[in-house]
Amino acid sequence: MHIYWYGLSSFKIVTKDVTIFTDPFGKAAGPTPPRGAGSLVIVSDPESELANNTSSISGEPFIIDGPGEYDVKGVVVRGIPEGSSAKSDSINNKAIYTIGAEGIHLGFLGNVKAKLTDTQLEDLNDVNILLVPVGNNEVMDAETAVAVVNQLEPNVVIPMYFKTPGITTKLESADKFIKEVGAKAEEMDKLLIKASEFTEEKTRLVLLKPQR
Repeated sequence: MHIYWYGLSSFKIVTKDVTIFTDPFGKAAGPTPPRGAGSLVIVSDPESELANNTSSISGEPFIIDGPGEYDVKGVVVRGIPEGSSAKSDSINNKAIYTIGAEGIHLGFLGNVKAKLTDTQLEDLNDVNILLVPVGNNEVMDAETAVAVVNQLEPNVVIPMYFKTPGITTKLESADKFIKEVGAKAEEMDKLLIKASEFTEEKTRLVLLKPQR
């Protein structure tokens, strides 16, 4: 599995048979929106321009944009209700996700801000790789994100949704999260990983550089 990051909560996850995009952002985010052919697009917040630019992904992908259980070309996705809504009279379709492929279970938290509930933590308790927002203001702050990491104890944690060059939304850097999580950050352009590598009890902290 290859994992690339574009900024915010936008990733490209490439397996042998499937290319998955998460939360492709639009021009309002600042940088050039993610583009490319995909089999599957997963959207955590269908009402946000920072996550719902599915038209930028070619190849007629299957789009998942809310809670539910899905099996797309062998990729098993579960959308878990995120639980908050800015509009009290609106239907909230925001979700966090588990994504299973090639024997690897990813937890994708999108742009969640509130602490996770016990039920959500239970649904995420077997994730190997956790994609967690850390930038405060619109999403989790560093302390909340670290608490989630400590509760779930994934094999790999990848921080997302923090301040990077060109991003227009107000966010903090990942520095505070990196310091408080207590692990040395491995900086890389992409993560290449196999399920057979999950043998150590210690959590790896991987800091991906945004693709441009």
